[in-house]
Amino acid sequence: MSELMTLRDFFRHYFLTFIGGVFAAYFSLGFTTALSLATYFRDAPLAGGLGFSIMLTGAFLILLTVHSNFMILRGRPSWMWVMVGIYFACLVFVLPMIQYNPHAVLYGLALVFPLFGLLILNSAVQREMRIKLVEIRRLRQALKASHKNR
Repeated sequence: MSELMTLRDFFRHYFLTFIGGVFAAYFSLGFTTALSLATYFRDAPLAGGLGFSIMLTGAFLILLTVHSNFMILRGRPSWMWVMVGIYFACLVFVLPMIQYNPHAVLYGLALVFPLFGLLILNSAVQREMRIKLVEIRRLRQALKASHKNR
């Protein structure tokens, strides 16, 4: 039990990598959406159903990102694969946009942020955090089971 950290120690040690992954996902989705509007949907009128469907898709992906990160924090590390899928989808969606001659900085950032997010998810600190969160979940479940048996 001496290995248990206080909440302050936990956040001090793991918060930057966790929040870096969260912001990398949001920026990946944002730059992918901006570039898709500037390239793939450049000539499409947004007044029709396209604007609504893009907004709905973006909202769904952001909610999926929030839920995945919440589940990771609750000690469910398998939800990390949803984040990997989001980063990978952003990367695969952006790569062919080079043929439309997009803005170089936007295109570069749209490539960098998914790669940065994948790098963060694969970092040793992020893996260690997920292991600690699983331990905390198991302790929480054991405590809940012991209170139930009273």
